[in-house]
Amino acid sequence: MIRSKPFLPVLILLSFSPFSVLAEDGTISVDFGKLYEITYNAKDVTVFEVVPNSDEVELIFEVDVTSPIATLELTIPRELLDATEDGEDAPFFVIADGDLVTFSEKKATDTTRTLFIQLSTGTSEVEVFGTHLVGKTFEDASVEEEIPEETQEEESIPEEQPSEEEMTQEPTMEEKPTEESMEKPSITTEKETTPSQNILDFSIPNWSPIEISKRQMTEFVVAGAMFLVLAIVIAAVKGSRKAKEL
Repeated sequence: MIRSKPFLPVLILLSFSPFSVLAEDGTISVDFGKLYEITYNAKDVTVFEVVPNSDEVELIFEVDVTSPIATLELTIPRELLDATEDGEDAPFFVIADGDLVTFSEKKATDTTRTLFIQLSTGTSEVEVFGTHLVGKTFEDASVEEEIPEETQEEESIPEEQPSEEEMTQEPTMEEKPTEESMEKPSITTEKETTPSQNILDFSIPNWSPIEISKRQMTEFVVAGAMFLVLAIVIAAVKGSRKAKEL
């Protein structure tokens, strides 16, 4: 009696397993000035379309991933998207639904770059970044983003500069009195004199003033005071005599 081999049912079950790998080879076209073709090998991945984004120098792949062990192999023409630095090949930058993903690159040719990307279930968008997209470089895109800021700075400069009319405009009536009031104190200060200076000013027209020392001035003041007191006393005495006679 011949027994059946036990591994045959296992193979049949594996063929219907939800983790079975479905491979698909295809080509998808990108219209960006002219028609470019990207070939791919997708395992448990459906590729719907490819959208080039010149602002970020990237290709955006719309996909549907149905397996946790899905893979996507992309062969991209260098003329469409490439990554170089100092004339040598540089690595691409790959993001799936906003997260970095693991990928490897197969041997590149003179006309193509081939990427092998591992994807997880539910992934809907894969972004491949490079440095050149149909002749446009990443540096060109960065310069274009900075131009609006420089333009705004140039436009704001004329607003800060005064016009020629403002520079040549004469002071208003409100400003003139202020200037005159600032000059007047200096004039009046020169003309003001103290009472003591007027008393001691013995100057004669066309003659130089008599020079008096401090000591002479003190003696003169004392003598004048004594004379004034004596005159008051005499006047008082005369007044009292007249009162008695009356």
